[in-house]
Amino acid sequence: MTAARPAPDAADVAAALALVDEATIVADASSLILAASENPGGTELVAVRVLESIASRLGGRSRRTLVAPGRPNVSIRFGPDADVRTPGILVLGHSDVVPAGTGWSADPFNPRVEQGWLTGRGAADMKGGLAAALQAMAAVHRVRPDLPLELLVTVDEEDLATGIVAHLEQPPAPYRACIVAEPTDLAVVVACRGAANLRVDVRGRAAHAGRPEDGANAITAAARIAAWVADDHERMRRHAGGLLGSATWSVGRIEGGHGTSIVPDACTLLIDRRLMPGETGAAALAQLEAGIARATDGTGCLAAASLLMEMPGFETATTHPLVVCAVDALVAEGASAPVEAWTAACEGGFIAQHHGCPTVILGPGDITGQAHQPDERVRIADLATAARAYARLLLALAEP
Repeated sequence: MTAARPAPDAADVAAALALVDEATIVADASSLILAASENPGGTELVAVRVLESIASRLGGRSRRTLVAPGRPNVSIRFGPDADVRTPGILVLGHSDVVPAGTGWSADPFNPRVEQGWLTGRGAADMKGGLAAALQAMAAVHRVRPDLPLELLVTVDEEDLATGIVAHLEQPPAPYRACIVAEPTDLAVVVACRGAANLRVDVRGRAAHAGRPEDGANAITAAARIAAWVADDHERMRRHAGGLLGSATWSVGRIEGGHGTSIVPDACTLLIDRRLMPGETGAAALAQLEAGIARATDGTGCLAAASLLMEMPGFETATTHPLVVCAVDALVAEGASAPVEAWTAACEGGFIAQHHGCPTVILGPGDITGQAHQPDERVRIADLATAARAYARLLLALAEP
């Protein structure tokens, strides 16, 4: 049973909530949407400049860390820097968005406010959440300037996660909690699988298609690897349990061959592997390599697998004070506050692992119904609810 925690001062809560302004959140989120930061294919610098401008207006101080040309992580802090005597509270986000793509009813980077919704690429994932978090942190700072609060916004989250990997080069810092402001539809996500991107290169031997036995068909061997992946996926699903179920495999791309009359001598597969908390990309790679050896036996082909990207998962106990306080904060704002696991992956696992702090994901917008889609949008009322809940949560976590 979780011990009762001291409640934050009611006057502090009321004062902070009075400073949360829905119209300002919408304006800030709209400015961030205008700062197109498509990834791959663009730069996050323009969005970082907007974040710095918002932070300056709200009384925060910003510090960039260059990850690649035109691609800086940015840390925005309110209050003193964290130390072991006064651990900080970290909010995590990212400045990049997926490419707009086709199918939009209007310019994806021209934000629109219509019938209670804010529409534009990044509205849900996750520029709305960034605007709400900044508003909440600034409001809490006004009433509790002694609290160390930090918003870390990374680059390249939507592709290779080079921003968070660069952050890991810094020494671990004393954080009492991390709140990832990704879109959860205002659910409290306490568990999240990690992800590994893997590549398999199959090498065969070319021959005339009229005598295929003279060659070694790389596509056929790749198909056998793909079949092994599907079978192993089903094996893991049969043993699923707990909040997160099981790890998963998915072949996302297969490419090879030169034409119909040539036995293909090369084929490449790109594979997604979702990791359970504590499972590593290296372990998934070793599992795949064992499967490849069985699948390609007797084909005359050679195959080599490599790990392109790894993102760890995490799980926080539902009884942890961070979870309890998050639920209480949302309920106080009239939200249902379900406690869930996430099928997606996020950078929270890196933070939980590197800094050793409890982590939840909580933000406005729907990751499956709105993010990464044409006419991406977020409910404006949810932006305000998220900001108010963040303010309540930050003040609750500040209590000993």
